[in-house]
Amino acid sequence: MRRIGIFAGAFDPIHKGHVSIMQNALSKSKVDEILLVPGGGQPYRTPIASPQQQREMIGLALRDVPHARIADEGLLKPGQNAIDTVRAIMRAYAGAEFTYIIGADKLAGLLHWPKAGRLFELCDLLIYPRAGYNAQELTLFALARGVRAQMLAVQPVNMSSSLVRTQIALLSDAREMILPEVARYIAQRGLYHPPYEAQLRPQMNPWRFAHTLGVRDLAVELAWHHHLPMQKAAVAALLHDCAKRMKLSQLQAIAHQYRLSENPEVLKSNALLHGKAGAVLAAVKYHIHDEDVLNAIRYHTTGRAHMSPLELCIYVADAAEAGRSDYPGLAEIRRLMWDSLPQAALVSMEGTRAYVASSGQGYSLDTEAAIRDLTRRTQQHQSA
Repeated sequence: MRRIGIFAGAFDPIHKGHVSIMQNALSKSKVDEILLVPGGGQPYRTPIASPQQQREMIGLALRDVPHARIADEGLLKPGQNAIDTVRAIMRAYAGAEFTYIIGADKLAGLLHWPKAGRLFELCDLLIYPRAGYNAQELTLFALARGVRAQMLAVQPVNMSSSLVRTQIALLSDAREMILPEVARYIAQRGLYHPPYEAQLRPQMNPWRFAHTLGVRDLAVELAWHHHLPMQKAAVAALLHDCAKRMKLSQLQAIAHQYRLSENPEVLKSNALLHGKAGAVLAAVKYHIHDEDVLNAIRYHTTGRAHMSPLELCIYVADAAEAGRSDYPGLAEIRRLMWDSLPQAALVSMEGTRAYVASSGQGYSLDTEAAIRDLTRRTQQHQSA
């Protein structure tokens, strides 16, 4: 008879601990297949991710877990408790045996739930250890109450979705806890980040906001491709133009208050000043304290010597995002950016320098220094 494991949880987001439990339950022949139930029997907290986002993240995590899949949406209803969820699954999979997979932390509370007896009548329990809980004692306690229970003999899971969310909010990709594909998905959508999108939207016209989201899309893809921090890339890209729409007088006031520059050419140019002022806003208003992120915002227009990989990522993403109208060199930048961010940035800077020179304007000293440095780095790379 087919044995189906029911694994219910918020999965907000799904993490490596969840994946490990499923792999062990399947490999140790405790169940033949697993149905994941996002939100099933978890009415105590509203997830941050939408139901669709939860399912999409789970789908990414299950690519390497044969015989595990997400329960059909039609089986689930908002606010449905664990008993109703199990009964719905049993009706859909008549003739199978069912095991409810649960962590020792959740079991400790479930054993005292007045309706728990009904759940225990419907299916067995497979209990996996959680750090801080004695899974063996809880299993014995359940058995003493007549529950058909067994413990999954694995190392205790010492991570949680709440801990993942905390790490993401701190701009970590949480590589020890979530799969890279899930981290990428989170970065692409700004999940678990502070509400920067909602804060920025009223301050930008529709074109500028669309450009900002386009820069984030490309920055995350470039970060993924070049093995850079994706959450940092997402946030730096989202905030790179946070000062762009400010009046020049406002930018100058920030520049004077924070001593950003004494160069009169910089102080009279929105193009040269908004990145520097934007880094101040990112720190003061949006509470960004990571220096690499701040530098990526600060130099996204001019560049500088010795740019970090993240700085190059944001600079190139700003120059080449999908919504950019065509301009000389754009196709070359888009071709080079997947092979070499320094080369792509160099082509962009040289093209901008030529354009500015043709209009008779002065050019940023930071950019001149960046071009010299990137030329040297590119030559070293090519001769290596």
